[in-house]
Amino acid sequence: MHLVVRSHLADFANKFFVSDIQSKQFEAFLNYVIFRSHSADTIDPASLVYDGDDPGVDGVMVFIDDSYVSSVDEVENAMAGKRRDADVTIVFTQAKTSESWSKAEINVFQSAISDFLSEEVAYPHSDYMTNAKEVFQAVLKHLGKIKGGKPEVQACFGTTARASNDREILAARKALATSLTSTGYFTKVDVTLIDRDSIIDLWTAAEGQVEATLKIIGNAPFPRTSDIEEGYVVTVRAQDFIKEILTDKNGKLRQRIFEENVRDFIGTNGDVNKEMTETLLDPIKQKRFGILNNGITMISPDVRLGALEIFVRDFQIVNGCQTSNILFENRNVVSEDVTIMLKLIETSDPAVVDDIVRSTNRQAKVDEDEFLATLDAVKALERYFDARGTDDERQLYFERRKNQFLAKEDVKAIRLFDIREIARCVAAMFLDKPDIASRYPNKLTGELRTLVFDKSYAEEPYYTAAFTSYRLKLLLGNGKIDKSYSKCRWHIMMALKYFVCGEKSMQLNSNKIKAECAKIEAFLSASDDATVKIIKDLCAAIIDIDVSRDKLRGSVLAAEVKEKALEFRKQNALVQE
Repeated sequence: MHLVVRSHLADFANKFFVSDIQSKQFEAFLNYVIFRSHSADTIDPASLVYDGDDPGVDGVMVFIDDSYVSSVDEVENAMAGKRRDADVTIVFTQAKTSESWSKAEINVFQSAISDFLSEEVAYPHSDYMTNAKEVFQAVLKHLGKIKGGKPEVQACFGTTARASNDREILAARKALATSLTSTGYFTKVDVTLIDRDSIIDLWTAAEGQVEATLKIIGNAPFPRTSDIEEGYVVTVRAQDFIKEILTDKNGKLRQRIFEENVRDFIGTNGDVNKEMTETLLDPIKQKRFGILNNGITMISPDVRLGALEIFVRDFQIVNGCQTSNILFENRNVVSEDVTIMLKLIETSDPAVVDDIVRSTNRQAKVDEDEFLATLDAVKALERYFDARGTDDERQLYFERRKNQFLAKEDVKAIRLFDIREIARCVAAMFLDKPDIASRYPNKLTGELRTLVFDKSYAEEPYYTAAFTSYRLKLLLGNGKIDKSYSKCRWHIMMALKYFVCGEKSMQLNSNKIKAECAKIEAFLSASDDATVKIIKDLCAAIIDIDVSRDKLRGSVLAAEVKEKALEFRKQNALVQE
């Protein structure tokens, strides 16, 4: 492996606990940077690789409107209520650590994808590939809701070699593209040969800072106030805004800059968005776009105004997601005469960001339940996790706002939990809903959010559930527990609670819960062989390592796991004491 790529891979492996095997690390590395080029979703890179039969494809990822879907249920949820025009992309990956290109390996990649797309596969498929096939088939059932009537496909073959102009390699690339086109499944086919420089660029784009400089037509400053260092209203050309702010190096929309926006893009069919589109499509009306539009609000920790331009770094669009998306969608018709008004605010204070997000979006009648990150209960969790940070061994980080720890290199990804992951952990472990945590995680931050984030609950269960997840990931990652149990992680977390605490009423708003959480943490903190053996034996006792995915998805299994965990507790009473 090339030295520079190896250095970046080491950074990746240091941040994410994936595997001790270099080839697996590289598979996860490539899949992760490609994932990041398509979606701003939080992802554990370990979930993007698999063990078992290798048919010549290292990863299959499906994105619906820039969101990653990894199960049939998630496909159905994503498509529910949609009429049409959903952007769907299927991504296939193959990673090779070699510093040379191989026509034969690209041909194997082509053959494996062709087999995957066939009605009856001939190659052996692991659970991962079987699930990916089911997700793909679920997508095909919704072709009427997909833009263009078919999904797009991207096949990414990555190595640590230099870019190649070899006729044989380019011919293999063309053959793969022709093969994908001939299936008739896709509206657009993109075959990408990812060389070492491209990998580094993707990694930098995935984890690095985002900076932009805009030429300005006019500006007006806001007076300085407490916790707001700089603030300006500027007028810019829409073309510059699209190119410098909205578009990444790959020519795609920067999804990460909308993470602080409480609403996602709702498509072009809504009345307001349809009207904006019609304005841009009219050569005369589009010149008045900046006057007719309310403008866009952006926050940044670094805003610098020059004589004729303004610089921003790590910016977020907190209001104006719809306008931004409509501009990007119509970028080919936007002329130099189209302008847009920007409100740029420099602040790093989370409380000020909250105020800005809430006030700017109140004007658009955003419902209260869309401000999950601003809930008092969620803020309290952030303060609690910060307070627990004095113990280095048990230090975990709660990411109330996405990427708030991005600049801190000492924060390991395995110790980082966002709102969605915290919701899954506490629901699985303390609310006895491992099936919901596994199948319908979005429900926990949507319709079930009041069940998960009740301000009367103590903070300890959230931390304990996160700590349990962290310890399990370590044990699974280093092979002390069979990695095949990874798919049962949510059920194992619930079982650990019953093994340590017994069948007690777990009221999350009682003082007694704190003592029970302390017991769980004390048990899991032990890393001796005896404790690891107990956890291994518990896993074997409560669930079949080859349990089917259908059974994992059902609610019946949770009751079975609870019963078996309590029986295991009785059998190991002396060990517990």
